[in-house]
Amino acid sequence: MGSDKTASLSALSKHADALRRRLAAAEQNEVLGAAVEAGCLAAFGDLEVDEGERRAIIDAAGVLSAGAVVEWEAESLVDECVKRIADEGIEACVTAVAGKLKRLGQAEAGLLFAVFVAQASEGIDHLEHGVLEAMAEEAGLAADELAVIIQKVKGDLSA
Repeated sequence: MGSDKTASLSALSKHADALRRRLAAAEQNEVLGAAVEAGCLAAFGDLEVDEGERRAIIDAAGVLSAGAVVEWEAESLVDECVKRIADEGIEACVTAVAGKLKRLGQAEAGLLFAVFVAQASEGIDHLEHGVLEAMAEEAGLAADELAVIIQKVKGDLSA
């Protein structure tokens, strides 16, 4: 995550607290899993899995879960996502994750997590932005809603 790792995790923590208050305990695990998958898809949109991106997702999963997901569990979630992308293709994975977020009514939360991960790991590049756009569209968010999420994350990280 680089030098702004602490600021990024602190900013994500504010949003995670609000999300956990809105969700029933039973929904939290499913939303967390979908959000981690969304983060993986955004970070690995270029089909390259670098250590900085893995670390960003693992650290962010810990924040989103308020520590309920330990590091090895987060690593396992990331490994499963990477395997799914390799086996099924990124387009199929984007459709599945976006559909899950839409069904849960948590498209904005999942995209917020994905944008934090993508931005924290060297910024959002062209491929990552394309994956975010595809996820947002499949999840029922308009392009301007995704732009607001991206600006919110950038603003939180620069504050």
